[in-house]
Amino acid sequence: MATCPLEVGSHFLLLGIYRPGSQAVTSAFFDELSSVFERLATYRCDMVVCRDFNIHVDQTQDVHAERLSQLLQSFDCGQHVSEPTNTAGHTLDLVITRTDTSIGNLRVGDMVIADARY
Repeated sequence: MATCPLEVGSHFLLLGIYRPGSQAVTSAFFDELSSVFERLATYRCDMVVCRDFNIHVDQTQDVHAERLSQLLQSFDCGQHVSEPTNTAGHTLDLVITRTDTSIGNLRVGDMVIADARY
């Protein structure tokens, strides 16, 4: 679980995304995610997309991590979590904003309530 104070204006959009880790990452997932970011691009307020993507972004050679990184870059977005978010040592829970949104003091805390076993 990642938490952080967010330095945004008076209005912002918060979107949580959960992709089950028990299911294979598909092209359809990336197509749908791209459609979501296309829609988000029409909003003028700050936005935060977060939650459990179940993609090992800590593994730079992972084809899905690379595709996600390219997708985020194409929408001028960045992913801010840089430490493991599960007990297996991978970064699966993400906090994504536009690159011009400042995130400070992001920390990964212990899981008190979990929706999946790691």
